[in-house]
Amino acid sequence: MRLPFALAALDWIAPRDVQGARTALDLDGQRGWTCPASGGYCVATALALPHDPRAQHAQSLTTALDGDTALSRWLMRLSLVIAGQPSLRDDSLCIANDVLWWVHRFDGDEAAARVEAQLRRQLLACTMVTSQGVWTQAASSVSSVSPAPHATGAADTSRRLHALRRC
Repeated sequence: MRLPFALAALDWIAPRDVQGARTALDLDGQRGWTCPASGGYCVATALALPHDPRAQHAQSLTTALDGDTALSRWLMRLSLVIAGQPSLRDDSLCIANDVLWWVHRFDGDEAAARVEAQLRRQLLACTMVTSQGVWTQAASSVSSVSPAPHATGAADTSRRLHALRRC
């Protein structure tokens, strides 16, 4: 697969490998991939999971989600924030090859400047949401009587993502 023109025009995006219908990308030092999608293409960026300082060894994402309710709640909150933003209607989360990916769909004729702006916001959002201290939030919300910390955390994330989308 050849890179769509808008991606090929950006000097900070480099193709790395062809993996079936997907092309692995280096997005300014971050892992990603692209693939064709009816009349357009998708670009995915890897979301690093927040690190649990209590974890003794690395485990697979699916195993971690099965055994860690804090991580599952974090993923659920992130999904709800994305679903609640009309401007993120072309975005989704998926788990593939034991990695959580943030995927955005672009139209085939999307201008390179718009693609670049969206991908910069997406990379920034990935960094922002993975730095949210999943386990410290979970511990503080368990000790709290009111559910307000969860609502505040999700609302705060939603406001920050909305502000990012306006940039």
